[in-house]
Amino acid sequence: MATPLLRKQLPDPGGFVERRKSVRDSTALRLLSAERSEEIFPILLEEILALGFSRALALEVDFESGAVRPVAALKYQPSQLQKFQSTLWASENPLISLLHGLKPALVPAGAWEREPLYCHPLIYRNRNQCWEAERERRRECLAVQNFRSPQKLQLQEQVCASCGMRAYAAMVVVQISRDCTEGQLRHLRNLIETANRYLARLFKVEHYYNRMRDMDVTISQMHTVMQSMADPVILTDSHHRVIMLNKAAERFFKLPEGVTEGGARAVELNNLYFSAALSSMAVSGTESHRDLTLVDVMEGEEVLFEAVCAPTFTSDGVRSGMVTVMRDVTDLRRADQEVRSNLQKLRDAEEVVRQDRDRLNLVIENVGDPIVVADGAAKMVLLDPLAKELFGLEDDTRHPAVVRNQARLDAYLTAFTFSFADSQNRPLRLHNPASNSEIEYAARSGKIYDARGQVAYTVTVLRDLTAWKKVEQLQLERRMLEVEKFAATGRLAGTIAHEINNPLEAIKNAIYLLPGKLKPPAQPVYDILKSETERVTRIVRQMLGLYRNTDQVGPFDLNSVIEDTLTLFARQLSTASIEADKQLGNLPPIVGSADQFRQVLSNLVVNARDSMARGGRLVIRTRHVRATDGLHGSVNIVVADTGSGIPADMLQSVFEPFVSTKGEKGTGLGLWIVKGIVENHSGSIQVRSRQGKGTVFKLAFPIVR
Repeated sequence: MATPLLRKQLPDPGGFVERRKSVRDSTALRLLSAERSEEIFPILLEEILALGFSRALALEVDFESGAVRPVAALKYQPSQLQKFQSTLWASENPLISLLHGLKPALVPAGAWEREPLYCHPLIYRNRNQCWEAERERRRECLAVQNFRSPQKLQLQEQVCASCGMRAYAAMVVVQISRDCTEGQLRHLRNLIETANRYLARLFKVEHYYNRMRDMDVTISQMHTVMQSMADPVILTDSHHRVIMLNKAAERFFKLPEGVTEGGARAVELNNLYFSAALSSMAVSGTESHRDLTLVDVMEGEEVLFEAVCAPTFTSDGVRSGMVTVMRDVTDLRRADQEVRSNLQKLRDAEEVVRQDRDRLNLVIENVGDPIVVADGAAKMVLLDPLAKELFGLEDDTRHPAVVRNQARLDAYLTAFTFSFADSQNRPLRLHNPASNSEIEYAARSGKIYDARGQVAYTVTVLRDLTAWKKVEQLQLERRMLEVEKFAATGRLAGTIAHEINNPLEAIKNAIYLLPGKLKPPAQPVYDILKSETERVTRIVRQMLGLYRNTDQVGPFDLNSVIEDTLTLFARQLSTASIEADKQLGNLPPIVGSADQFRQVLSNLVVNARDSMARGGRLVIRTRHVRATDGLHGSVNIVVADTGSGIPADMLQSVFEPFVSTKGEKGTGLGLWIVKGIVENHSGSIQVRSRQGKGTVFKLAFPIVR
């Protein structure tokens, strides 16, 4: 059975904190240097071993077949990797169960291997929507859905409804030592989550790259189609200059070799007639076709064409040119069908190219880092807005700081462009005009080659290392505040327990003197008083750290615990005019600590009593929920009241320590303790409330036959 966290804090072996500080920056740079998604897992495993763990491997899910197999491993023999091969339907495999749950956890020693294993599932997720979802204003973005509320892993749901991209799922398995500390596990989790963010980014970039490559193939196919058409096709710009024409059009508008003077005159007239027809249709603004008579240069015969024209536009809606198809009127029907079909294909290709260009510009503008694109001569040709702030525009080149930045960048680009390396990662120190300070950037560069293998462009992304360091510092400070907060809670709990222990011992002595002096009707009340006093004693001992209640874990009747709790508080509820409604179902035995369940119910009943100052109704309902497989299931407990309710702004933090709706009368520790006990029993707790209407707590505990 996997447990989500280690329950004890051990000393830091081998100077883990110092080692973590030394490798933190290099780890981020190594992950950032990965250019393909396949490179992430090897780098991640090497960094995990650098942290001091003995061995690790990565499992990948094939969504086509449902197979789960290792894709990268360190310190594992090939024969040892065979046992990790499985399928998503192997529910008896604890690793597969954790993969379906999508939550990191520990597999204890003996459940799968001799040493404990830390298993961390990975899935494609991102806090930002994909470009298609933002453009179409849709909410069905798979990355955001996985980031906000990851549910059980489902094959059919891991395809983005907006962009059609199939996601990935994987798991990192790390063998840990028995004395591994919580700090080591926390740093390991942070390292794996960081790698997953880089993996998701590369995965999405590769998806867009494959789409762009498919579009290039489509454009090439359309060019081939255009050249293979039997009718002349001509593409012109806004000034009616010819940009492209197919072989059929060259017969009328291009001078062939060895042409006579008459043939040259015919080509000149054809171009003149064609330009005049285009100008006339452009001026009229309503005509889209016109009859045109041209001379066949090779045959010397006149051919009557119907020139069908369609304008082309830029992404801003500005007219950029025209596509003209010359159709022989003798075969008008066939020509009309072919031209319309091919014209639509050309428009679709133009729209796809425009969308790809807009998508690339949008990605560049929203990356959040300065991006510089240079040509094969190491000259800057494109800067995003952040890069323009560093290197300036044409009218800012005289500023000394901008000139120094340009000089440093030119030296860096020149050295990289004319080197033999395909990519490069180096620090680059530049002056930031916004903060008026020197900032160290991590420059990551790559090359784009043309058809001849020459460098056509270089792309450089500058990552501000100062911002990363500030974020890490803020995270460290936040963790220190949380540690101090819980340390104060522990000190307060120990102080309270110590002060309660002395009067509690006196009460116990008095209780033990009562047997034989009570009337028979008071005997049940005496038994409850004795058992509850013993339970308070055990709680106090646990708070003081003098006793561990391991012998009290076992099967018990939850309905009996509820009956005892309501009997204990019956007089208080009756005095407060509160009606207690029990709706207890037929429940199987629950394995756990009955004392801790009494503590949970007591806290919830006390809170309900305090919220109904003028009386009301308290409902406690239990139900056994059976699973479809007949083995698993759960026991649900509902505690509802008709009290004053909880404010909406406190619902998110009601389970945190020192958060109370009772003002100075409450300590704010009751619900915090309840949540801790529920989680120790692998359960879950939910709350919903409306002010003036009441509050409902729902607890669920898993059971196995």
